[in-house]
Amino acid sequence: MEQATKLNSMQLFMIKLFEKQLNAKQESEIKALLTEYFARQIDDEMDQIWESKGLSQEDLDRALETHKRTPY
Repeated sequence: MEQATKLNSMQLFMIKLFEKQLNAKQESEIKALLTEYFARQIDDEMDQIWESKGLSQEDLDRALETHKRTPY
């Protein structure tokens, strides 16, 4: 039997926010906003990783040209 999980504060906020019925355009715009937000978060995290490891564009280019497939 699955254990029920409690909603966190953001989930509760979103439920209250969306109590009002939205039309298709509003839903699409909100999804785009959330997608953009999380994409920006990922970009920021990747920038931090690159900086912490001292990576450069040349490192990426070299990795793209490297073949590491498992031979069969």
